[in-house]
Amino acid sequence: MWMFIAAVVLALGPTLVPVRVVTPQGRAPKSPQHGLAAPKLWQDRSGQFALNRPDNERWMFRAGVRGPDGQQVPLLALSQETGAQLVVQSADGVNDLRLLARMLMQNLSNEARVHVDDVERVPARGGDAFGFSFSVADEVRGRVAVVRAGDHVALVIASWPLGSPPEVVDDVEGMIGSLGPAAGAVAPGVF
Repeated sequence: MWMFIAAVVLALGPTLVPVRVVTPQGRAPKSPQHGLAAPKLWQDRSGQFALNRPDNERWMFRAGVRGPDGQQVPLLALSQETGAQLVVQSADGVNDLRLLARMLMQNLSNEARVHVDDVERVPARGGDAFGFSFSVADEVRGRVAVVRAGDHVALVIASWPLGSPPEVVDDVEGMIGSLGPAAGAVAPGVF
């Protein structure tokens, strides 16, 4: 499955930047659980995007992972429990988000055993966002989204095995929906 995601990622060839975790400013409410809770907000080091971590413990976030081509991937979220994964990359330099989503959709539709849905507007904290769903035979389902994150553009590629719990799809949609400008930045038209 990683090779399939890598093929999608390489179709764009964006500039990659490292990622860091940013904790919200101010006082956090005391947690009744023992140990440290994972920060809710993830933000890349250069401040190009941020997204919320799902509330459950299903996902492990990694920054600075190297893809199959050796380039650094800013954010890789993995669910070891289900085999689901979500990758976020920078797609700066793209002016027409819908066009990029359509090009990626067309490229994927040319692959054997891959079915893609039409490009649609996707809700995202950052404002403009377009994406589509895909499936690979009876094995994998996924989502691709191109999201405006303030002055930057992010590309999201997610996939999960067929038969994953519905919560995995909810988590993916939630992460895409929360994607937007880094902490302190305001998306155009979003207050």
